[in-house]
Amino acid sequence: MPPANPAEKLKQAPLEDLAGLLMKQFQRLLAERGLPLTTVQIGDIGERIAYSQPLPPELTDLSTLLCELVAESVHELQTRFGMSFDKALHTQMDAIGGWETTGEFIDLANHKSNAELRISAGSTLLVMLGDTAYVPYLLSVIDADQGVMDVDAALAQRALCHLTGTHPEDADWLASVQTRLA
Repeated sequence: MPPANPAEKLKQAPLEDLAGLLMKQFQRLLAERGLPLTTVQIGDIGERIAYSQPLPPELTDLSTLLCELVAESVHELQTRFGMSFDKALHTQMDAIGGWETTGEFIDLANHKSNAELRISAGSTLLVMLGDTAYVPYLLSVIDADQGVMDVDAALAQRALCHLTGTHPEDADWLASVQTRLA
């Protein structure tokens, strides 16, 4: 019997908790860009996302800053690796050259992984906030996941389901999402 997939719990976790978890990943980066967030504000953002409420005026820059962070990571993949996000997700590190030492390999792997994670997490938050422009990134995450439903794919699933009113436990949730977005 295969071990339980910890991402399965994400299907039932409160959306506000998932949004808060993702927001914490960006807390330092947002503070560096002039938007420091307290734990209370992160909790408020999660609740507003879960109940589809607008952000308060002091957080109007949040979406713009998340868009910038995603764009920077897309640029990183393009300039450093010559790859789109989708191609990077489908490319294993052993297929990437440009390194000679273990240290150089680890450095490249960190850059690739960090960019992919920021694009995935940032796009997930943006879709949770209602920005449909980032849906293709989440569909790429789910496609690259190949049905395993790891944490990134489970979070992408929850964001897409939230956006479209689809239930993540539905057997045909992806088809329902795609139909509702068409």
